[in-house]
Amino acid sequence: MTSIQHRLKNSLRRFLRRFLARSNALILWRFLRRGGRAKGGGIVMTHCIGHVPETAYLPPDMKTSEAKVEELLLELGKRGIRVGTVRELVERLDRGDPARDFVAFSMDDGYRDNLTVGLPLLKKHGASGTVYVETGVVETRRPTWMHRYFFIVHSKGEAFFAAEYMKRTREQKVKQLLESAVAKGSDLGALYDFKRVLKYEADLEDRERVTREILAEIGGNDESIAKSYLTWDEVKALEKGGVEIGAHTVHHEILSRLDETTMKREIGESTATLREKHGLKIDTFAYPFGRAWDYNPACVKLLDDLGYKASCAAMEGTNDPKTPRMELKRLALNDDIPLDEILAELDGAYDLARRVLRVKI
Repeated sequence: MTSIQHRLKNSLRRFLRRFLARSNALILWRFLRRGGRAKGGGIVMTHCIGHVPETAYLPPDMKTSEAKVEELLLELGKRGIRVGTVRELVERLDRGDPARDFVAFSMDDGYRDNLTVGLPLLKKHGASGTVYVETGVVETRRPTWMHRYFFIVHSKGEAFFAAEYMKRTREQKVKQLLESAVAKGSDLGALYDFKRVLKYEADLEDRERVTREILAEIGGNDESIAKSYLTWDEVKALEKGGVEIGAHTVHHEILSRLDETTMKREIGESTATLREKHGLKIDTFAYPFGRAWDYNPACVKLLDDLGYKASCAAMEGTNDPKTPRMELKRLALNDDIPLDEILAELDGAYDLARRVLRVKI
């Protein structure tokens, strides 16, 4: 497929998504729900709720405003849909319930605004949700390379980061990939292109060293970045407030990139920290990044061995009783994603079009 054909295909897909979303928003959802066309239970996922000073360095696609979350909760309420935890959804699916009157709300990584902004908002609407905690930063107050990357780019810009990383890295391959990203770029932008190179190509130890060096160079520090995350007392406060706590590894690494020993440590230590050290009931998990290539069968087996009931990926769609419990689908929510598209997925408009038109939407 040529680049022109690829762009045309994406444009047609976007047009169809927008057309169906608007039709669904106007009237279609009433017929879909009354006719039982909404077959599965959805899981909505975000990271940060609201726009607080501590998360100013994070990119927009990781944030959802209070207003947008509230609008979603109100729209789901009109449809008679209750909003709760991933654990509750799994229990419904295990009973054979299609769960079309239920949506799970999930928040990844463990940001402090999940407690200070998210929990009061959910309680206001009689809802709950699940927070997937990245235990390393909560335990040590040392964030991962990716948060240093976001902080550096927010402070000094993408060009500064690329130049400094290329100057300091010991990996010629990564240097060449970054140079190529600077020269060519993609439709998704430099922030995404650089992150992709570092996620999938960079050596883990070299990436850790270089991001620490650049952060120190600009006068930043891990403790300041870590203020955006929950403390253990705040994690407990979320649980006492009716929020389910789930595991999300120790350091938010792509599990499929790790050797078996490191993969087991990332999952096993995060599980032990949450269950044994802090006494939390942990039976659902979320894969870092969550695309199909970010985890593998070895991860699934380990989760099963550790007694997990389910794990969340980051692939669009809803979940019915036949959905593999270790590959639950989720719908991303942030301020840039039209709410009517999320509702069209939850209402079954997109699923109906996929079955009737046999096209990818």
